[in-house]
Amino acid sequence: MAILSNTEFGILRLTISRAQKRNSINAEMFDTMTEALSRAASDDAVRVVLLQGGEQIFSAGADLEEMRSQPEVLDRAMTNFFAALRAFPKPVVAQVMGPCVGDALSMLLYCDLVYASERALFSLPCVALGQTTRFGSAFIMAAAAGLPRATEKLMLSEPITAAEALEMRIITGIADDESLDNLVASKVARLAVLPPGAVRAMKALLTGPRNKALEVAAEEEEAVWRRQAGSAEAAEALAAFLEGRKPAFRPE
Repeated sequence: MAILSNTEFGILRLTISRAQKRNSINAEMFDTMTEALSRAASDDAVRVVLLQGGEQIFSAGADLEEMRSQPEVLDRAMTNFFAALRAFPKPVVAQVMGPCVGDALSMLLYCDLVYASERALFSLPCVALGQTTRFGSAFIMAAAAGLPRATEKLMLSEPITAAEALEMRIITGIADDESLDNLVASKVARLAVLPPGAVRAMKALLTGPRNKALEVAAEEEEAVWRRQAGSAEAAEALAAFLEGRKPAFRPE
C-alpha cells in the first residue's frame, strides 16, 4: 500500500509511502485517503488526523505520469479527495520533512496545523508546467501571505523555504529533524484528549467563513485550470519534464 493507515490513541496516521516515485500521489492513493477521511469523520475513535510523508520527502505531488496517461481518472480522484479534506470536521495536522511540491502543497493549505523540518522545501510550480493552481490554492496563499508575496512565489514558480513558509503563514511551525517528531506528537496527543465536540466546533468557527469563500474561489480556479491544462504549452511543459529536456514554448 502506498498509503499507510494506522489508528492509535485517537490519532489516525495517514502516511504517504511511495519512495520509489518520490511519494507522488496517484489516483488509487487519493481514493484511499478519501475513503479514510470518510470513515474517520463518523468514527468516534478518531479525534485527529496526522498526514505524513517520508523522512527524505513529503511528496512530489500528483503523479505526472498518470496525469499524462489517465488524466480523467486522476482528476476525479483528486477532486473527491480535496472536497473530502475541505469538509472534514475534525482537526488535520501535517508533518513535513523534505520537499513538498505541487498538489501536495495544496493539500497542506487545507490542513489545520502544519509543522515542518527546517530543511523542508515547498513549491507550487504550476506556471512552470504551463498550468495554474487548483482547489483554491492561489486564494488561500494570497489570503495568508498577502498578494505581493503570493504573486512572487506562484507566478514565478519559485520554491519556498521552511522559514519563508512560516513567514508567509502557510505553515504553523518549524523545528530541526531531531525535535520535529516530538513537537508533532505533543500537538496531536493534545488534540486527541481535548473535548472532541468543542474541538470540532472551534474548527467550524475558524474554517467556516473561509470555506464559503474558498468554494467560490476553487470553482473559479478550476475553470481557469481546465482551460490552461488543455493548452499546447501545458502539454509541452509536461512532456519536457517527463522527457528531461527544456520546453519550447510558442505563442498560441
